[in-house]
This record gives sequence, C-alpha cells and structure tokens, in this order.
Amino acid sequence: MSLAIAFLKYFLATVLLLGGIIWIFLKTAPVFGGEPEATSEERIARSINFSQGQFKNLMPTTLSTRAPESKSSFWRWFFPAKDKNPSSPLPSVRFKPEELADNEFIWLGHSTILAKTREIFLITDPVFFRASPIPIFGKPFAFQHPIKIQDLPPIDAVVISHDHYDHLDAKAIRYLASRVEKFFVPLGVRAHLERWGVESQRIVELDWYESATFRHIELTLTPARHFSGRSFNDRNKTLWGSWVIDTQALKVYFSGDTGYSGTFREIGERFGPFDFAFIENGAYNKDWAQIHLLPEEGVQASIDLNARFYFPIHWSKFDLSLHPWDEPIIRALAAAEQKQVAIVTPLVGEPFGPKRTPQHRWWEGLRDLPEANQPDRASVQTAQ
Repeated sequence: MSLAIAFLKYFLATVLLLGGIIWIFLKTAPVFGGEPEATSEERIARSINFSQGQFKNLMPTTLSTRAPESKSSFWRWFFPAKDKNPSSPLPSVRFKPEELADNEFIWLGHSTILAKTREIFLITDPVFFRASPIPIFGKPFAFQHPIKIQDLPPIDAVVISHDHYDHLDAKAIRYLASRVEKFFVPLGVRAHLERWGVESQRIVELDWYESATFRHIELTLTPARHFSGRSFNDRNKTLWGSWVIDTQALKVYFSGDTGYSGTFREIGERFGPFDFAFIENGAYNKDWAQIHLLPEEGVQASIDLNARFYFPIHWSKFDLSLHPWDEPIIRALAAAEQKQVAIVTPLVGEPFGPKRTPQHRWWEGLRDLPEANQPDRASVQTAQ
C-alpha cells in the first residue's frame, strides 16, 4: 500500500512539475509574441471589427464545420496515408534574386513571395524555419535547392497577413528586424514584432480597408475570413487580412489565409482588376471549410477578383492538413482549366511576371507510390 501511495505522490508531483514547465513556457517564451501596448490597444478598441474582446469576421464564421454524424479526423493526423508527403526533395531552381527583373516575383514556398518593383524588394509572410512553436513540429519539406533567409537580397518592406506560425515566423522576423525599413501588419500584430526586436517606427499597423504608402507603393489591408492566435488564450486578439498592393505598374492581391465569401467580389469591384491574385490553396478540409479555401473556391475567388493571372500559394512546404501534399495543385489546375482561368505554376525559386508565366507541372510523379498508382487530376477526390 505504501508503495502505491509513494508512486501516486511521485506521479502527481511529476504531472504538476510538467504542467508548471508548460505554463511557464507558454507565458514567457518569446515565440508566442507580445501583448499590445496602450496606443495599439486604443486603436484596437476603436476598430469596428473588434467586439467583446475579439476581432470578428465580416460574416458568421465557425472554425469547426464537422458534421455531428461524421467520424473525427483525429487519428488520421497520427496515421496518415503513405503518400501524404513528398517521397524525395521537391524540385526547385537555385535562388538568384539578381535575375529578378522589375515587376517580377519569385515564389519561395508556401505564402512567401519576393517582389521587385523599381529596385525595391518586398516580401510577403516570410517563413524560413518551422511552422510551429515546438521544435519537433512544423518542419518544412525538403527542396533540391533550399532557400535560406540569408540568401535574400536587401529587403525594403515586409507584408504580414496574420500571426499564425506558418505566416509569422519569429526567427525570421528577428533576422529581418534591423534589416528592413518597414513592416506592414494587421492591428495587434505590432506587439509580436516589437517583442522580437523590430523598432516601433518601422511598423505600420492597419485595420481593414486602411491604406499606407511606401515610396511609390500603396498597400491596403483588406478583409479575410479566418482567425488568429499563437497560444491557448489569445484567440482573435490580433486582426488577420488580405492585401492589395499597387505598385503603379502592377496591382496584386495577396490572400493570406481565408475561407470563401462574397468579399472577393467586393474587393475586385473596389480595387480590381488585378494583374496577379496570390490565393491560398492548401490546408483545407471539410471539417474547417469556412476558414480555408478549397482549390475550386480559390479559382472562383480569382474570377471574383477579376485577376489576369491566378497563382496558388500556401501549399507544398508544410504538412498542415490531411490531404496529400500535391492534391491542392492537382485540383486547382483542373478547376482553372475548366473555368478557363490563367494559372501560373513556376518552380520554387523561379522568376515570373506578366511577361513570363511558367506553367510547369513539376509536382507530377513525386508520390511515394508505384508509377502505375500515381494520381491524375481526374482521380483526386473533391470531398476532402
């Protein structure tokens, strides 16, 4: 009996100790970001998009859309299909920013896009490390020619869509903190950047439909249908959004993360037409259908926006959902062809722009399956 009591005591002590360590980690680790100071808090409180202590979407939005009668997807995270992730390093080209012409872009994977306009370099959602606060999670896929943050040219401006880990990389921001002239962020995100070493005067914080000018570029934060948070107790404390970026020579739309809504058409009518629409295409699932776009919805969004070229982003770098890594692009390509939408699919690291729009199918044949069982576009299910 005494042994059982002693074991129980040690077990409870261990649980309390681990719980304390986790609590301290959540409260003190810099990766979770900071809390807004007085000036930001005042702006947040005045925002029409902030109510009862949280930012809200423009329309009712539910994070979980799983039908009560459907089976939970919990175990599929731990026992994924054999071909869910790439079987070998993904094709890419050597990153040569010096080859980037004016008004061109280079996709660096996921939602990170490098743009050049009049010798100004701008980058969206720069994520170069793990998409998780826990070092054992969120590892990016391997590429034939990995692009490191140290490979970047001098960056003039950074544009952030929201504070989730696959879009706001604390380690990358710390590296860029003193190297970038301006950071453009949604309301509330300033506090994260300041904790990671970015000086306040370098940060421009905007609400939906507010604009700022950086040299010849006009940047407008536009609504998205999503949510925010980096810990367990900060859900929707910071704003999320998409961006309209007008360089005078080009006008682009950058979606960040979003579910589908009529807002795309409103943005298209108000700011379009667009030369490029960079629209999320991955991490979707029927169980959270209102906060991420299905590939077919992304194609329709590009039509709503009145975009000349549709560019699917937010795929092929991290394992963030239950679908196979290449399913998003297979479905997006099929939907684009069906609706006669011009889609651009360069390799990671390859320059592109209005005058060169590569359409490589570089993802084909990379499933970890026998060649005879490789999927084609028609075979990919749309129920995911």
